[in-house]
Amino acid sequence: MISVIVYGRNDSYGYNLHKRAAISLNCIAEVLTDPADEILFVDCNTPNGMPTFPEAIADTLTARARDLLRVFQLRPELFDKHKKGSHLKALEPLSRNIGVRRSNPTNRWILSTNTDMVFVPRDSTRSLSDIVAGLPDGLYELPRFEVPGALWETVQRQEPRAIISSFADWGQRLHLNVAVISRPEIRFDGPGDFQLMLREQLFAIHGFNEDMVLGWHVDSNICRRLFLLNGRTESLLDQVFAYHCDHTRQVTAMHDSADRKENDQ
Repeated sequence: MISVIVYGRNDSYGYNLHKRAAISLNCIAEVLTDPADEILFVDCNTPNGMPTFPEAIADTLTARARDLLRVFQLRPELFDKHKKGSHLKALEPLSRNIGVRRSNPTNRWILSTNTDMVFVPRDSTRSLSDIVAGLPDGLYELPRFEVPGALWETVQRQEPRAIISSFADWGQRLHLNVAVISRPEIRFDGPGDFQLMLREQLFAIHGFNEDMVLGWHVDSNICRRLFLLNGRTESLLDQVFAYHCDHTRQVTAMHDSADRKENDQ
């Protein structure tokens, strides 16, 4: 049904990376219930001799997450060959395409997301797989609701059901569920954290644009191209909430304005 595409590398990108990634992978696995569902992690440019990122945190992942994970390693020598002069240590479009091309061909949907997201169905009796099963063709987006570190750091990373329940409660009780509306083709601000696309369409447009090597707007680009194909971008907010484990306590290279380079919007 769903091939979930995520990427990263074994480093210390952003605040408390290992915990928020374990939270995310465990919770994503918890809402995938179709036998063909999978999580494809592309480990990009981890130094040789070091374990991939999923291997490094394997002891903090649930059995369900480990069962669904497929890990592909882009080694430094291959990364250097294909990075097209990028200053970044990991490239999003290249990594995502590596995952897309190796996804299960029987799955109808590709979900492009990140390893700091938790998805909460509004109906707790339904999984994300249940919800997606009945969707018409198209590109589906969700707004990202921020969960402060002071909250997500309190959860037990190997208890995804309790985490999902806590996030749902905090979202309502603490008024976190505020959607920021944007242009029609992307629907919501920060569109890259939930992009549900037809696998067939993603292959038809040759995946993510690998010339976007400066960071940022890769998600907006794929939205625009699928918008041209479909004529609209849909929302799944009536059925699912998307929560982001905020990690802005520590400035990253992608967020440092003094050294920030980005693709042309």
